[in-house]
Amino acid sequence: MKKVVRSFAFGVGYVLAYFLVLILFLYAADAVATNFQIHNTEVVAFVFGNALMLGSLFYFRHKTRDKRIRAEAEEWLAERSEPIVHARRRRIWRAALWMPSALVLVIFVFLPETVGLVSHLFCGPTVRLGQYRLKIPLTWIVATSSDSSAWVIAGKGIARVGFREYWRGEEPISEISIYVGSDSSEISGWYLSHAKVLSKQVLKLGQEELMCLDIISYADARPLPINSSVAEIYCSGGQGRLNASFSGQRSDSSAFYGLLRSATEVK
Repeated sequence: MKKVVRSFAFGVGYVLAYFLVLILFLYAADAVATNFQIHNTEVVAFVFGNALMLGSLFYFRHKTRDKRIRAEAEEWLAERSEPIVHARRRRIWRAALWMPSALVLVIFVFLPETVGLVSHLFCGPTVRLGQYRLKIPLTWIVATSSDSSAWVIAGKGIARVGFREYWRGEEPISEISIYVGSDSSEISGWYLSHAKVLSKQVLKLGQEELMCLDIISYADARPLPINSSVAEIYCSGGQGRLNASFSGQRSDSSAFYGLLRSATEVK
């Protein structure tokens, strides 16, 4: 029984270490890509992190092979003399040892969603920006949050989109920036003057209105054809009000509008 408990504890510890190492590698890759303008660093970090953890596991099992064989031989001899009830209980514990592996698999194929769930443990189901409180979708990652701004990332794991997109570096990621304060009218006006407006939408936030423009930035300078699956949305509520921007998968845009509609004023 003690051996089974130790094995289960090792499995849980390995899962947590696996998850932590992947996050650290991806965080470092993002920093390298931002500071040195190197492409595909996330893919390299993801592959290297998995190779490191799996290689470490195989190395550990190789180094402990002789000890494990002796322990299994002793266990087999002990099982021969055990009652049927004890043998059945031992088989159940052995099946339970696969639970950490199953957990790693789930985390691997739903990694963005898993990180989103973890981020909600720290920030809660809502974020407060100034006088507004917004409800963030449960699987979206709250990357940063302060009293006046929040940066949220929406992503889909391999289980939902397949391995091909990740292998080609086309991860379905959407970024959302939300802030309260100056809407930088001069900068946004210049930016929007070089964009093609696809549609306009006015959102009602209590007594306030939020104008959202679905645009193609620098449309006159972009190569054709333009990827219709990608959306860029700029929302302005004016000076001292709620402002937001969206860049990413068009399939996430409806949830982005839903996020803004969830805004309620808090006194």
